[in-house]
Amino acid sequence: MYQCQKVFQNEEEAKAAANLIIMEILGNPSYQEDEKFDKLLNQFIEQQLELDKKIQKMIQSQIDALNKTKNFMDQCFNNVEKCEQQIEILNSEFDKDAQFHRELVSYEKIFFYRKNIGLMLDQMKYIFRVQEEIDKMNSTFQSGNCDYENLHYKLIALVDIRDNIIEAVNTSPQSKQDLSIILNEFKCLSEFENKFYDKIYEILLTTIEASIKKPQQLIKTLQIIETADKSRELRKKELIYKKRALQTIEQGIDEKFNQKLKDAKDAVQILEQSKFSSADLILAFDHTVKCFPKHYNIFKVIEDQYKVNVEKRILPFLEDEQKVTESFGTLINLLSWVDSYEQLLSRVGEQSESYVALRCRVKSYMPIFQDHVNNLIIDYSEKAIRKDKSEQQTLENITKLIRTKQDLLTYFPEDIFHFINQQLDILGPNLKGEIFIEFIRSVCGTLSEVLKKECRDFINELPSNEQEGEVSPLYLLVLQTNNYYKCMTYSNETKEYCLKFCNELISERVQQIFYQDLTGGFNEIINLLLEKSCKMVFNEINDQIIPFLFSPKWQNENLIDQALLTIKDYLQDIQLLMLNQIHFNKLVKLIFKQLINTYEEQLLYTVQFIAGIPKGFFPKLLTNLSFVNEQDKDKKKKEKDKKAAIQMILSNKELVVPQMQRDKDVILNSIEQDFIAQVGKTSAQQFDKILTTLIKSINNPKSEIDGLLQLYPQSFEQYSMYILEVVLWMREDCDSKYKQQKMEILNNLINKK
Repeated sequence: MYQCQKVFQNEEEAKAAANLIIMEILGNPSYQEDEKFDKLLNQFIEQQLELDKKIQKMIQSQIDALNKTKNFMDQCFNNVEKCEQQIEILNSEFDKDAQFHRELVSYEKIFFYRKNIGLMLDQMKYIFRVQEEIDKMNSTFQSGNCDYENLHYKLIALVDIRDNIIEAVNTSPQSKQDLSIILNEFKCLSEFENKFYDKIYEILLTTIEASIKKPQQLIKTLQIIETADKSRELRKKELIYKKRALQTIEQGIDEKFNQKLKDAKDAVQILEQSKFSSADLILAFDHTVKCFPKHYNIFKVIEDQYKVNVEKRILPFLEDEQKVTESFGTLINLLSWVDSYEQLLSRVGEQSESYVALRCRVKSYMPIFQDHVNNLIIDYSEKAIRKDKSEQQTLENITKLIRTKQDLLTYFPEDIFHFINQQLDILGPNLKGEIFIEFIRSVCGTLSEVLKKECRDFINELPSNEQEGEVSPLYLLVLQTNNYYKCMTYSNETKEYCLKFCNELISERVQQIFYQDLTGGFNEIINLLLEKSCKMVFNEINDQIIPFLFSPKWQNENLIDQALLTIKDYLQDIQLLMLNQIHFNKLVKLIFKQLINTYEEQLLYTVQFIAGIPKGFFPKLLTNLSFVNEQDKDKKKKEKDKKAAIQMILSNKELVVPQMQRDKDVILNSIEQDFIAQVGKTSAQQFDKILTTLIKSINNPKSEIDGLLQLYPQSFEQYSMYILEVVLWMREDCDSKYKQQKMEILNNLINKK
């Protein structure tokens, strides 16, 4: 069943919908039965009636709304008519009063003129008793118990009148004669004004003292000055009173310095008698600042003027280079004074470097001063070493030290560092920041260089062999090694002492300077001494053992055993005398490394003697380069016989290889049994690798040569090409082409490294 649920906007729409439904019903076969049709028809009629009622209600509501709108519009039209009537009435009334409004402007001008005339009459009354007022003010002022603020207000009033008349005179020439008569009444005002302000500013000559003893009076003075400047500001005039106040404060500071320093004749006295300035600045910060308005920035004003007074007295001294160089202590005192002054400022919350000019001028002299200190160090060090050499490094003294089992040391390390510590005692507290760092750098560098020079001179002057009645050169080397080890110890103590004068910002840099310049320098010196000790140990071996390696004597005698026995004897003595185990370990390692290198050099030199190869090789470690006695009459014949004997040994692998293998085993066994703790397993393995590579290169099949060549650069280093050339010569299974190929391969390997 269809139900009508839609709400229609108008009657036509409702009728159209009803007709559509009727047509659908009539066209539907299921509704053609009479009963159903009647029933549906009745329902439709009822719905139609209900719809009509709704339509009527909707129409009625729209009619009501239109009526209300009509009533509102009627009221608006009535109001508009009334407004138009009222405007007409107002226009009419305004036209009646037009004359009055035009006259009102004139009335206002007349009233303004009347007011000004009244003011002028009042001022004129006051003018004609100016002298009387000034006399009263002067009398009050002279009494000493006056209210300065009240007196100042009266003074400002009179000054304003005077200045206004002066301005009128300047701007109205036609009234000049009349106004001048009045202006004459103010002649005595200027005199009183000057006396009044002179009295007011008097307290500012001792600003700091006044802020402590008379703070209220100082504050009132500043209030008067502020009021005076505000009065001038209202009249758009230059503000002069604050400016004069600052000038008066600076004048008072100048007078104080002149009084305090009147007897100071030189820079030291100036600094000594200027110490009051630090205390004054603390008082200024604690008391004076509280009395002044912030815009005065009074602490900066006082601080700057104190600085001006110190600098103008000190800088002339610094301009005279001769005076400065005659008294370097004054420079240090000045730096100390400036640093103390700036530390004081930091305590009161001011972060600045005030004495920039002084500090820069002092810094310009620091290179000269540093040269002076360096020369002192050089002179003292050289004297201490010469004294040590003549008094301590004697046969008697060293023998006594060894016999009584005392440390083999002399006094120069302690003497030198005692002198340096004395300089630090004086300069450390007075040098700060970068200046202190540069001072330490220069001292450390100078000491390191002078001791290096002394060490080189000592080594150059050292005899190569022990001489009768003289100290053994080896003992002297051990003595100097111990001395420089003590220098290293003392330098660490001095470093710790230096750090007491350092803040966290520079302590790391100071430690780095000591490590690089002193510790590094002493290590360099000790290495030179150990290398010289190593060469000294080999003097006897190079003369009596090494020249006979790879010769018939090598086949018949255990030369390497003899060399190791000699080395062991020396090392046992040295171990008892050397203070630092690390240095002894380093010496042992150097000696065995030199033994291996000397062994290699002797092989190369021997082959060069009999075969002329390797070309270009010259031994660095061998000292005995003669196979026969140069003085022998049959030198040529003996040399020929020597070559033949060596040729027979080196061309026979069955003779060479076992003997070389035995030499290797003896060396490594000696290290393992007696010196493994000093040499270390890694170095022992390296020595084993070097000798094994050499032996295998001579003895092993050609097929293994390429693999062995990989070990040459690391094993033989600068001798690699020479060793390979000799090895290939000793082998009988290598033709020239093969030799050339292997030499090229090794050359490429070396270049890659």
